Amino acid sequence: METGIKKNQTMRPKKPNKKRIVLWFILGMLALALIGGGVYIWYILKRPDVFFDTSVRVDAIQTPDVTPAFEIKSYLPTEEPGSTPIPTAVPTEGIPSTAEPAEAPLTGIVNIALFGIDAFENGKSTSGTMPHTDANMIAAINFDSKEISLISIARDCMTTAPGHTGIYKFNGIFNVGGGMNDPKAGFELSSRAAEEWLDGVSVPYYYGVDFQALIDLVDMIGGIDFDVDIRLKTFDDRVINPGRRHLDGYGVMAYMRMRKSADGLDSSRTARQRRMLIAIFRKLQEEGKLSMVPDILKTMGDNVYTNTTLAQTISLVNFAKDVDPDSISSYSIQGRIRMKYDWAYAFIDQQKRIDILKAVYGIDAEPMTVNTTVYEDFLHDSGFLAIQHQSIAKKLFAAVHEISSDEAMSEEQKAAYAECWKDYQDLRTMFGTVDQWIQAHYDESVKLTYEEIEQRETYYSALKTLETKLRTSGDALNTLFGNPIKLRWTNSIVGWYDKGSDINDVYVDFR
Repeated sequence: METGIKKNQTMRPKKPNKKRIVLWFILGMLALALIGGGVYIWYILKRPDVFFDTSVRVDAIQTPDVTPAFEIKSYLPTEEPGSTPIPTAVPTEGIPSTAEPAEAPLTGIVNIALFGIDAFENGKSTSGTMPHTDANMIAAINFDSKEISLISIARDCMTTAPGHTGIYKFNGIFNVGGGMNDPKAGFELSSRAAEEWLDGVSVPYYYGVDFQALIDLVDMIGGIDFDVDIRLKTFDDRVINPGRRHLDGYGVMAYMRMRKSADGLDSSRTARQRRMLIAIFRKLQEEGKLSMVPDILKTMGDNVYTNTTLAQTISLVNFAKDVDPDSISSYSIQGRIRMKYDWAYAFIDQQKRIDILKAVYGIDAEPMTVNTTVYEDFLHDSGFLAIQHQSIAKKLFAAVHEISSDEAMSEEQKAAYAECWKDYQDLRTMFGTVDQWIQAHYDESVKLTYEEIEQRETYYSALKTLETKLRTSGDALNTLFGNPIKLRWTNSIVGWYDKGSDINDVYVDFR
């Protein structure tokens, strides 16, 4: 029977059609891309939360310290009989923060910092030589309940800069981080400072705009019709009287920056800032212009700063389409202005801040005791000098480490180094003890008992004693190593915040 195959001939498989394989591969990849893109779009439309890290509690950033060059204990001198006893101190790490980690993370809320810089496109500022973040807000977005809360932090709040030494105003933290020379680092540090004000709630994202960006945004969407409640003067020398007005970019900026108010507090300005942001949001939503936001931000270019991705911005825009502007909650962490010494600070209502954090995040916050008049009194009594002494000692240790090693030091040098190191650590520890005392006695409306006043004075006196000891041992150490740095233990600068004061490790022009 013929089979059609000759003897000794084998069946050969057909050669694959390379063109067909390439075609199917391309079609498969396109199908996967379409499916993947569809899933991606679905998440943007339905699950914007997957693009963000929702709120958790974070640890406070500690101020870095120097490390001793060798084991100190064996070189420490014994206490001499009759020496002045130092009150028992509680060990701490620098200036303790009230931002402690929670036992369980918060979920469902993403926090985005909104910063407004008082700078024009040409770099000029309205406040001294450094543009600051004069508008500071946190947008707390709850994707589950579709709620948004805007929380303002007063620009003049007395505060610390995470990871840095000294006392600053909140709007100057941006400059400590890098300012306009490094805006990314500046906004990141401002966000970290905001976390401490939120009792450790994470603020992982930010948007920052300067004057020019705000002007351009308003002009791009055709201006804002708004009930102006105060007489305005714009930067282009126009006067806008109260009433229903159509505001262009310059008009909106003038309204958001005007400080004049019936109560004389910055809280009125931050309230106007929140009202205007909601008005801008309402116009974008009602006129179907929210989808323009990514393109608007792209057009603004260098005048807008953010660490969010395009997908995150688009997902926020889509989420915002279903948010009722009237449902946006508005809060302000504010307080009264006090100028008892040489600078004006805003000292917040501690209980109001605690109530705000409870309402928005459901947490039981601790007082922000560094922002109290009691703390300010302590700083001007002995605290600033204690900070300065610690900073100078750290510089001295760094200089010694640079010119000499453990092996190269003589026994006399090691003994002097050990004594100075102990005095430095004792001063740091006592500073932290005073800080903890203030945490328990920050409310100036509660009258101190006689025993509490006596304890406070004992602590303050101990700080001054330890400052004297550190000066003495520091001078001796500096001499033994050939005076590698010039020691200036007393602050001869006009203001503690000025250049060269050794109190703030970064100079900020607060004017």
